[in-house]
Amino acid sequence: MSDTATTETGTVADVKYVDAVRKGLSEVLNKDVSGADPGVRLFDELGLDSSSALELLITIEEILDVQFDADELDMTHFETVGSLAGFVAAEASA
Repeated sequence: MSDTATTETGTVADVKYVDAVRKGLSEVLNKDVSGADPGVRLFDELGLDSSSALELLITIEEILDVQFDADELDMTHFETVGSLAGFVAAEASA
């Protein structure tokens, strides 16, 4: 099994970050999204909203034991599972 996943923008993110996003989404949305493709849109397809987006970030921080810099956060990071995983990977390695 590969240790990376390619997002729809061609960005390669470590599978552990994609999995952390999926796990966080499953917890926050109370539904199983463990098999969600990196191209799945968070707001349009999964039903994420602004309040659950904040809860999702906090959940992912707890899953990975990291802290995200809110100044680096942009709504484009919340477009897809893959774009959020890319943000999470960048922040976790910073």
